Amino acid sequence: MDTRGTTKTVFLHVGAPTAGAAFLQRVLWDNRRRLGDTGVCYPLAGPQEHFAAVMDLREMSWGGHRDPAWDGAWDRVARRAREWDGDTVVFSHGLLGGATERQVERAVAALEPAEVHVVLATRDLGWQLILDWQEQIRHAHAITFERFVDDLVTLGPGAPEPYGEMFWGLHDPVRVLRTWESAVPKERVHVLTLPPPGGSPATLWERFRAVTGIGAGTCDIGGIEDEEPLSAIEAELLRRLNVKIAPVLGGDYERMVRDHLVGHGLAEAADETGRPPMGLPARHVEWAAERTREIAASLRASGYRVSGDLGELTTSRHPAETMLPGDVPDELVAAASVGVAAHLLKGLTRANERIGLAHLHGEMAEVRQNLEKLLEAAAAPAPALQRAARRATGRRGP
Repeated sequence: MDTRGTTKTVFLHVGAPTAGAAFLQRVLWDNRRRLGDTGVCYPLAGPQEHFAAVMDLREMSWGGHRDPAWDGAWDRVARRAREWDGDTVVFSHGLLGGATERQVERAVAALEPAEVHVVLATRDLGWQLILDWQEQIRHAHAITFERFVDDLVTLGPGAPEPYGEMFWGLHDPVRVLRTWESAVPKERVHVLTLPPPGGSPATLWERFRAVTGIGAGTCDIGGIEDEEPLSAIEAELLRRLNVKIAPVLGGDYERMVRDHLVGHGLAEAADETGRPPMGLPARHVEWAAERTREIAASLRASGYRVSGDLGELTTSRHPAETMLPGDVPDELVAAASVGVAAHLLKGLTRANERIGLAHLHGEMAEVRQNLEKLLEAAAAPAPALQRAARRATGRRGP
């Protein structure tokens, strides 16, 4: 038990979800023992416990389902943080950014007497719109990108559920941090700025570890990549597939898409079509740039601690040549579909081969077991059984 009162520091990384949150969580989980050896606790007993803890704290369901195992998960994580005998605890989940003031108060109170700090990573709003829509279609949604952006721009948090409240409640850093500031002093609020996606995730890690005090050589991030944005063609193909496959796959959707499509079948499809990057609809480009400038100005005046440069948000550049998913020609979608079908058929063939070999091994094992039983019986003095055993094993004799 820590006996040093408020000297313990807990860093809560609260998002944004599309600003490297999954990458940070993989780094922390994969390096949890190395962190522990240096006095830093990542207080999870399993790789998905951070999700359960946030579902419990925010009293949420997911996909219309609430797992009873989530009950009490936040308190279990908080108890490990309180009982840690080192100086530092880190916790990360992008959905923490959407907590209400009441939930924020509960989260901080459960960690007392530790000194709680809040960390939020953010990037240019245009990229956040693109990446959040791609995250939505990775979770079975089928809304078009153009409709998604139109609604968020014109209706704000009042856009149709779940997009409006979820996007602005998680990706507007001013709104998110104002809520957390109700329980955490602004001098303990940290903003990490990020460049456009596609570069090395080491930038995010270096800024995060500097804020939290994790040593430079503590964690091995080699081989841990941030999620690459989908191309316009990949994204539109997945969106169209969702219309057909999401109702069929049900609860297996996310696992099947993660294991067989995103980064696998869709990547093979890109071999057929290339990977044109997505951009915003032209009618919203200047709006997103102006809104980003307003956000940066508000963060600059807030008194929060900034790691990086708020100028990164307002000078972020999108590729010169981009494509909207709604403008992807049908022939490119068809070509990409061929790549996906080829990938899935090859995977099915390999699976059938594995099943066939497993079946053959099972039959051979049964044959061996029967022979062993027969030979055991042949050891008995009965001449008839001895003759049967010799016939079964191909031995000759009287």
